[in-house]
Amino acid sequence: MRILLTFCLAFSLLAQAPGPKPRPPLKVAIDAGHGGEDRGARGPKGLSEKDAALEIALDLKKALEGQGFQVLLTRAGDICIPLWNRARLANEAGADLFLSLHLNAARSRGARGSEVYFLSLGTGDEDAAELAALENAGAGQAPVSDSLVEGILDDLAQKAYLKDSERLAVAVLAQLNRVGAVQQRGVKQAPFVVLRGAAMPAVLVESAFISNPKEEAKLKDPAFRRRLAEAITRGVQRFVEEGYVPVRRKALDGSR
Repeated sequence: MRILLTFCLAFSLLAQAPGPKPRPPLKVAIDAGHGGEDRGARGPKGLSEKDAALEIALDLKKALEGQGFQVLLTRAGDICIPLWNRARLANEAGADLFLSLHLNAARSRGARGSEVYFLSLGTGDEDAAELAALENAGAGQAPVSDSLVEGILDDLAQKAYLKDSERLAVAVLAQLNRVGAVQQRGVKQAPFVVLRGAAMPAVLVESAFISNPKEEAKLKDPAFRRRLAEAITRGVQRFVEEGYVPVRRKALDGSR
């Protein structure tokens, strides 16, 4: 009997012992491209990239939060944020992933589909370099680092996250390709300023071609924008499920 009582007491104590502390939810920084006086590309019927990107960002925020992610928006309204500051906002908030949302444009109105980019430390291919030059317009010179060491650490951080950024881009594009009539165009690399300095996996998502009249019409449809947001969310989930373990960094704003 004494042995039985001892066993029951030990089992009770083990059951009450605190388990491992659960990991906090991942924080995703969503960057709606352009804003304010920077309208971005414009569709044949007048839809502005800055407006469509913000609508998708707001839908994406809801979708991600519905799956348990924390979400930071670099802009929640029609304001202009310098390109160099966008990744910095994500860094300061201790974000684990960075998603910059844009709409593509091309000279040919027949161009359609989705593309997802991750950072290239070089120029990328000709088409990617041309797109990056358009998106980087007005960014100005990179902020001067306070020290040589800081500059070196920044370059190392970019290289450290390239593989994970590529995997995130592949996961997101695979889901976007499942959205009706959105044709896959591939994962690419380009020297986007908005991705520079992100101390986390970072991608730029060109969800559709605003220059294509049919895709512009779809982008005006709230249901289609929600499907895009849900596809991006599934891509983020798949990326995390495949084994991404974030480096837990303390947010400078004290929120984590």
